[in-house]
Amino acid sequence: MELHGKTVLVIGLKRTGVSVARFVASQGGQVRVTDRQGHDALTPELASLAGIPLDLHLGTNDLDVLARVDLVVPSPGVPANAPLLQAAARQGVPVWSEIELAFRFLPCPLLAVTGTNGKSTTTTLLGEILRQSGRRVFVGGNLGTPLIEAVAGNSEVAVAEVSSFQLEWVEQFRPHIGLWLNLSEDHLDRHTSFAVYGRAKRALLARQKPTDWAVVNRDDPEVWARTHELPGRVFSFGWTPVPEGTWIDTGTLIVRHDGQEARYALDRVQLHGRHNLENVMAAVSAATLWDVAQEVICSVLATFSGLPHRLQLV
Repeated sequence: MELHGKTVLVIGLKRTGVSVARFVASQGGQVRVTDRQGHDALTPELASLAGIPLDLHLGTNDLDVLARVDLVVPSPGVPANAPLLQAAARQGVPVWSEIELAFRFLPCPLLAVTGTNGKSTTTTLLGEILRQSGRRVFVGGNLGTPLIEAVAGNSEVAVAEVSSFQLEWVEQFRPHIGLWLNLSEDHLDRHTSFAVYGRAKRALLARQKPTDWAVVNRDDPEVWARTHELPGRVFSFGWTPVPEGTWIDTGTLIVRHDGQEARYALDRVQLHGRHNLENVMAAVSAATLWDVAQEVICSVLATFSGLPHRLQLV
């Protein structure tokens, strides 16, 4: 969709909404904003958008805000059953999540990570491996900086953490390499059932092409049960050997791909614990598929100690 001259309704004016509003304006679109909070509560956000013409509808949930709107972009915190989104769907107004909008304009390949746990660690580790390989890398998404910010940058590759909330309104979004770490009950107040939650997570991989890669946890039964009939190439990680994939055996992480085998001694890896080693297997699998040199991966694993406020060995 060409945004020039189009009216885009941004629902929610926090971090994601601000980035979307700024991007739409940069493309020549007309920005309409609605938020349940009033002007006073949004003073910092409005100040950051100074100079951008905004059609503001604050402190209200009035459905009239949809009049003559060409596209709706909700913030991740807005549930799919919100009256405004349901009304837009009934009226045939396209609703895209911020990651869908970003994907439509993203000038570089995308690697994306989802799962109930471990997303931030895996995303950051994978981003650091790619950065140390000499690439200009954008790292963000649900982790911090919205993916839409990558559109105007000069990155050669984007690595994004993606939540189930962000995957509710996607149509074309597809990472070249998508990582699905695990799946357990979470956010059921938002998704209404585990099945709905699982479908949202699976959407990360549902639109890939045969040339794309789906990196999945074969030892997570809920993930593995949902990998059948995926359109991309499946590359799995787990705890037992496979003809093609990643596993751990007697202190060594092993990646077997295209007839080649790479080995990484775990006594040099700074991340500890079963959950972290699964994150490491996922990131190393994706880096291998991206053709990162083994010595680069080994170097990063020896120095990357995780994120602040995460579980650590003491």
